[in-house]
Amino acid sequence: MRTGEASLTLDNFRVDNDTKRLLLDMYDKIALYIILAAKYGVGVNGVYVRGGEATLYFDVKYAAGMFTTAWTELSRLWRFGIENGLYADHILNKLEGIRKHVEEYANRLRIEYTLYSPQGVDPWVEVRFKDERENEIAHINIRWDGESLRAVFNGAKEKAERLASILNALGASVNAMELGGKWRVDLCTDSITAIRRKEWLEAVKALVEELHKGGIINEERRDWLLADINAGPNVVEIAGVELSVWEKTGDKSKVLIIRYQPTSPTAFDAAVKALRDAGFVEGVHFTAKKPEGGVQGYVYIKLPAGLWRLVELRRQGVDWADKALRRLEEMARARGLSELVEEYLKPAIEAETVDPRGLVVEVERGLKAVVRDVRVVRDGDRPRVVVEYEVGGDVTSFSFIWGVRKGGGIVAGLDLNDEKALMMTALLGDKAIMGKKGHITLSAKHLFALARFKGVGWELLRWYTEAMKE
Repeated sequence: MRTGEASLTLDNFRVDNDTKRLLLDMYDKIALYIILAAKYGVGVNGVYVRGGEATLYFDVKYAAGMFTTAWTELSRLWRFGIENGLYADHILNKLEGIRKHVEEYANRLRIEYTLYSPQGVDPWVEVRFKDERENEIAHINIRWDGESLRAVFNGAKEKAERLASILNALGASVNAMELGGKWRVDLCTDSITAIRRKEWLEAVKALVEELHKGGIINEERRDWLLADINAGPNVVEIAGVELSVWEKTGDKSKVLIIRYQPTSPTAFDAAVKALRDAGFVEGVHFTAKKPEGGVQGYVYIKLPAGLWRLVELRRQGVDWADKALRRLEEMARARGLSELVEEYLKPAIEAETVDPRGLVVEVERGLKAVVRDVRVVRDGDRPRVVVEYEVGGDVTSFSFIWGVRKGGGIVAGLDLNDEKALMMTALLGDKAIMGKKGHITLSAKHLFALARFKGVGWELLRWYTEAMKE
């Protein structure tokens, strides 16, 4: 796989006598692969033959359609490998690459729907998936079964597997199964709402409204279903690990819980390995307990450190981290948890978004100080923040070091004069510092304010998460 191109290399064209080669056999097989590609509408860009090896080149955009046909089975291998840690990295990387192309293919498909509500029959909605040429690739009907929403397809094996691949690529978790001589794809409400494409959700909402209009469900049920559709399942996927998300309310506070419940010691090991491979550090970004002796295990994402790591990965262009954060934010909006999630994410989202160099502070009437630099230097295992500025042509600086207070919490001490107080007020945005003299103690909120500055933010946030680890 390369950017914009997929290739398939065929070799070992031999007969029983290893010293002979049948070139005609090679070209016969090349022709068969070209015919197979044509069957699925995949154009071959070129064929290169060298010695006993032949390479066929495809456009990834079309090859993804062929991957989609096989993705139902490949996704089982991918999920099984992730959960059990059985596959070598290069195999998982290939499957992950195919998965990405299948998802891109599914996301390019147009989704259309038709709502049917004939007299005397419960309404249903037919959802169709079309390619760029307006060809229907797959379809499925969504109905009300008397208790919940259900999406069902019955038909040929190839169509069922293609549909299942598309639905899985869009976020569902479903298999194509043989039932009574036909192949069936069946989604329950959770899998239906796991698909977050706008057009799909509009189709489901249209059905719910029609069910209410026809008196099949009451207003309370309608509102509950619409809320569930808007929120989707309380699940977020991080590094291939599906974690449950919910709010825990105490006497005076609310906290977010993000947890994975492993089904076996093997699944636990695979989840922990996946997180570690993504740069999550146990004790810093997550806590874990292996299931043993009949006692359930767990993996908890630590907050806010685990979410900060997701933001950092998103900044580095990691696609699954971006998806995880968007899913979490979408869920938070629908469940009324936006303020809580924003509170966790804010320091990381704002990290290194402001350049302090050139900031002007009036220290006396007509006399201004210009910030030249704000940087972090390590003093042992603690970060020292150095503020350098220029006043009247003279360059001066001051610094303060962060540490952990006994009993918990992080602090930094600084002795102020009028000039330093003005500089810190401007840098931290804390007017309470203005006019103060003598020793002051800075707290976590001041560290987060400093984290906004380029070249400083992630160094301070990483130290903070280390300092707060269990």
